[in-house]
Amino acid sequence: MPKPRIGSNQVDALVGTAALTSRWVERLLAAHDPPLSLGQFTALRAIGRVHLGAAELARRTGVSGPAVSQLVASLEQSGWIERSRAKDDRRRQELEQTAEGRRVLTSASDLLSERIMPLLSTLPHPEQDALARLLPRLEAALDGTPPPRRPPPPPRPR
Repeated sequence: MPKPRIGSNQVDALVGTAALTSRWVERLLAAHDPPLSLGQFTALRAIGRVHLGAAELARRTGVSGPAVSQLVASLEQSGWIERSRAKDDRRRQELEQTAEGRRVLTSASDLLSERIMPLLSTLPHPEQDALARLLPRLEAALDGTPPPRRPPPPPRPR
């Protein structure tokens, strides 16, 4: 049987990179004007790509139903998204960016590019090209696949 091409070294590198990248992105977004959480940024990004309902947004961003409700409420309260009835299903609401939401997303994306691109530019060009090809494919593989459920909390001592 052929040996798998992906092994624990690649998974370990991905986990380490994801954790460090998240920390960078969270701190850069917190310094943005206006400040955004990583969840708000990710949701604005997803909504900007395609009209979504809250349930689909939850799947694409990997958050729970109650958390996505709070997230959508915060985006709407900030004036970054609007809700409207779906044309094909009157029970469902679609989420759409406002002009201000597009401006905030563009500004935050520009900030992230400005601060993270110099780090990536230290890689050799073939590796930069490989990242440009592979990361969107990895995002697509993860997008829409909900993360594993959290385990139940441990029982409280009596």
